[in-house]
Amino acid sequence: MASCVRILHCAGFRLDSPSWEGPEKWIAQRNQDLWQTFAAVLSLCRSEKVDFLFLVGNLFEQEYVRKETVERVAKSLAKLDETKIFIAPGERDPLVTTSAYRLAVWPSNVHVFSGGISSVKVSAQNVTVSGAGWTAYRQEGPFLDGFQTTRDGTIQFMLLHAEVDSVENTKGFISISPEQIAASGLNYLALGHLENWSGVQQEGETIWADCGSPEARSFRESGPHGVVLGKIGIESTQFEFRELGQRRYIEKTLEIRSDLIGLMAELLAETSTQERQKDLFRINLSGPLWEVEAAIPALQKLLADKFRYIEVLPLESQQTQFRQDVVKPVPLMPKTQDGYPTLPQIFVDKIEERLNGAESAEDREHWELVQKIGLAALGQGREDDEN
Repeated sequence: MASCVRILHCAGFRLDSPSWEGPEKWIAQRNQDLWQTFAAVLSLCRSEKVDFLFLVGNLFEQEYVRKETVERVAKSLAKLDETKIFIAPGERDPLVTTSAYRLAVWPSNVHVFSGGISSVKVSAQNVTVSGAGWTAYRQEGPFLDGFQTTRDGTIQFMLLHAEVDSVENTKGFISISPEQIAASGLNYLALGHLENWSGVQQEGETIWADCGSPEARSFRESGPHGVVLGKIGIESTQFEFRELGQRRYIEKTLEIRSDLIGLMAELLAETSTQERQKDLFRINLSGPLWEVEAAIPALQKLLADKFRYIEVLPLESQQTQFRQDVVKPVPLMPKTQDGYPTLPQIFVDKIEERLNGAESAEDREHWELVQKIGLAALGQGREDDEN
């Protein structure tokens, strides 16, 4: 009977997802990077003699996943014959009727949680692993409400694709309260939902962490990405965050000036050769919009042979202000003879609600595009100059 066990905790691979920020030409490389990171996880399980691998949600992107991808994952996990693997489906790969998890025969060392909390006791290692999987695209009920371990002397783990209550709770998630974690009696709660590593946290006697995603997918996900390694016993714990992400997204803002060579020299001085050949860069140019847009092609060309992955854009706040200056307000639509609003008017009202509630420039840009396409489709905003 083992006095302590080794775990590896990861989440959010989203295999087959096309969602990568940056130019389209980066996508193929980022997909390849993701598979390299997945292979690194398997290699780490072997080299660190990991007893339990926890995959805590969003292993796949349900909308895009291919059967061959699921089969490739299942076959790879089968080779970890010294490791027991537990999977908790998340909101992007829920265990629905058409679930990705139904596209392959899973090996005997893999257990996929479904529905409400259930537990698996591994007597040989004095461990109980509990978990719950998403079975719909929205969380159907609270996970930890009233939960307590059996306190049978085993090391108690739990896998949940969930988030801890905060000021920025995610729509569609029912958050876990710190009080619920403290009352659970768990030794370690492995969460998977955040894009970035949460750090090791503790409520009462229970230690918890959200491992973040193994690869960044956008410039909003700066910082290291990887997995959590742990050595856990009844009375002792050790944790380490191991960075495995193949590349980082790095965003810089520079003031436009006439000396583009000098601007390039400034950027080169701030970055290392290794970073320039490995990481993904976005340079936001600030200044008068007409000067910025005129300088972008020349600066992009200057930097192209210095950086492997780079794009130069106008500073987003300037683009947003420019769009707000030139976008004409949508005129009020007439009502029908019976006094009821027309379909276009209903559509405009709904979009205005979304625009007023937009929390970021990206959200506002999205709903402006939806409005433009929708009105064109309804015959109220045809764009003659569109391709």
